[in-house]
Amino acid sequence: MTNRDDVVGPNSGGDEAVTAPAGGTTPPGDNAPPSGTRSRASKKRAAPPPAAPAEESPATTAPTDGAEAAPALRSGVFAAGATEWAALADPRAEAPGGPYSTGVSGHGADIGVLGTDNGDGTGVGVLGIVTNLENSQPAVYGFTQGTGPGVQGESDGPGSGVLGTDNGSGTGYAIFGELSNPQNTKAAVFGTTAGTGAAVEGDSRGAGPGVFGFSEGTGPGVRGASLGSNPGVEGQSSGTGAGVLALNDGSGPALEVQGPATFSRSGLATIAAKKRSVTVSFPGVTATSMVLATLQTAVKGVAVAAAVPETDGFTLKLTKPPKIDVVVAWFVIGS
Repeated sequence: MTNRDDVVGPNSGGDEAVTAPAGGTTPPGDNAPPSGTRSRASKKRAAPPPAAPAEESPATTAPTDGAEAAPALRSGVFAAGATEWAALADPRAEAPGGPYSTGVSGHGADIGVLGTDNGDGTGVGVLGIVTNLENSQPAVYGFTQGTGPGVQGESDGPGSGVLGTDNGSGTGYAIFGELSNPQNTKAAVFGTTAGTGAAVEGDSRGAGPGVFGFSEGTGPGVRGASLGSNPGVEGQSSGTGAGVLALNDGSGPALEVQGPATFSRSGLATIAAKKRSVTVSFPGVTATSMVLATLQTAVKGVAVAAAVPETDGFTLKLTKPPKIDVVVAWFVIGS
């Protein structure tokens, strides 16, 4: 990287910007400027030793009355504009929570740091790597104090907006959402869609569940809600497994229903007066299905004698022919 004329660094924690003299560079030297030339920034903290090579010399304060130029607060290279700047090798970059040592700092009116494959490459736009096995910090971190997300991914093609993976050999979560504020009513993971697909989808290709919810507090492990005519929670199976499985290996119920319950394999059948039976056609019923039936019409001396299942249907039989039409409610369990 060649030197820039009139290169200006950004303010650091309220310090004045430092300006390099036009043309040329200042070689590394004593970090303490001569008496009378120390800037307001250097009074607050000592400048770090320059880390850039000679052709990428640090920005320096302009000399005064022939005095030797004082090294800038940072040891990197600056590129300045009205609303954009960048810095390399900043040992005390100002950030929320205090200063941090950074390799690259970028600020822009629209984008602070931009990574791209230039439209024809095959690599990643931005890569973050953590190789210290004891380091618990993320490889890429986003922070916001505004109303937008800390990290956002967007896709204009068939690829995912955000992808999390264990790379085939890891043991951690692909995507992890955590809220530590007990007063926060928001979801740790939230998905919304204006299309016909699911807002949140889980797909399992192994022995684990597609979606798993677990609760150690007072809330439910999984909750679904709906304000319209669609269900709050839907489970579907196109194979031999259950669409929804309710399991309790403790002392509580496996399934609890509060409010009306409807079943697609239930209904009403009418047996006409002076008839003792009626056959109901219903696809999916087999000879091993269990059919429950009870009279909905009170007729003295008349009751359901049997509900006999058969292939794709069943027959409801009465103890004797009624003098009037009677209604029988039925419910099919099992395959």
